[in-house]
Amino acid sequence: NLDSRGLQLDGLRARLGGGDVQFGGRIGIEGYRPSRLDVTMTGREMRLRFPAGMRSLVDADLSLTGSVDQPTLGGIVFVRSAVYSGRFDAGGGLFELAGGGASPGSTSAQTTLPLRYDVRISAPSTLRIENNTARVVASADVQLRGTFDRPLLLGRADIERGEGLFEGRRYVITRGTIGF
Repeated sequence: NLDSRGLQLDGLRARLGGGDVQFGGRIGIEGYRPSRLDVTMTGREMRLRFPAGMRSLVDADLSLTGSVDQPTLGGIVFVRSAVYSGRFDAGGGLFELAGGGASPGSTSAQTTLPLRYDVRISAPSTLRIENNTARVVASADVQLRGTFDRPLLLGRADIERGEGLFEGRRYVITRGTIGF
């Protein structure tokens, strides 16, 4: 619904990764230009393939609020399941997941979005690595903060069990914690 003050999104539905997504809220308009954002998105059973090598099934309750010049993406993402099956190179192993990959904001162009993050990501015993080097089950409760060009992860991931190969030897993992 569009009027002189903005665009009302209530009742707008879509599909993302095979899951149902419902939008609500409003995009304010001043002088033919978007001004204020107050948009919600609720998605259920969305199948995602990001980052490379990862397949996830997630639910999300997100909001995009603030001015168009400084919006904030907030809310919660609940990970129903996530499996990383990408191969590890001989040198990096499990440590490749912690660094070296491209962040969402790393692009070759100098253009950046003024987007800020405040998103909680909860994955209770639903994270798995199943590849040539490891078989691991883990949980995570992290907060995505920062900006689009400088994202920050705060929180922890707990390795519950698994096994891995390192320099030709098999190791049984009984537990572990990774702090962010």
